[in-house]
Amino acid sequence: MNKAQRLPGQIAVCAMSALVLMSAGEVLAQAGRLGQQRPGAPSAPGAGGTREVVETVKIARFPSPNKAAMVRTPEFNVNVQNTMPKVTRKPREWALFEIKYETGARWTDELSFNYFVMTKGKNDEGKDAFSFYSATVRYTDIPKGDHMSCVAITPSLIERYGEPVSIALEIVGKDGKVLDSKAESLIPYPSKEWWKDSAVLDNPSVTRRNGLVDRSKTPFALINIDDYEVVQ
Repeated sequence: MNKAQRLPGQIAVCAMSALVLMSAGEVLAQAGRLGQQRPGAPSAPGAGGTREVVETVKIARFPSPNKAAMVRTPEFNVNVQNTMPKVTRKPREWALFEIKYETGARWTDELSFNYFVMTKGKNDEGKDAFSFYSATVRYTDIPKGDHMSCVAITPSLIERYGEPVSIALEIVGKDGKVLDSKAESLIPYPSKEWWKDSAVLDNPSVTRRNGLVDRSKTPFALINIDDYEVVQ
């Protein structure tokens, strides 16, 4: 066989070798791409993977412990005939603390709102006397968006022990982590987190009391009810 007759065969062999090399290169390139995606590493957005959603909670509006927190009992029109005449002539006032907060996750499993309130009044000797109230309100299955939370002190306690001078709030996730907090006060304290300070709470002029209640236990319960999650 002459040289001219062997040439097509050599060309065929070279072509086959080139295809093999190209296939091997493609395999190496694919292996390199797979190696860049380490096991357990999050997938890039848009590549079929999912991005972890961070549950965020933010206090958007917080009340001041001043006269603005004092709210008269709401009056409702009813078609029920009273069997006795009305006894109370002057509307009574509640200390009402309404909080607006925002959640960023599509659903938040659970949030606990830890409220702390200090009121100031006078004792039998005419000296300043303080009352410390605390309450925890727990919500579950909270959708993303804007929400309201609220606690109140009854009129009798306000009339007897004084009006609010300080309020603090801690929003706690189901893992016990404080997600957001805020405090307002009309009087100075020795520490920023006064509601945890034994020097404040154990002071002889401070008395711990019950009576800070969730909004659902007040006459305000049915007002804008969809703004509030169900209390657990």
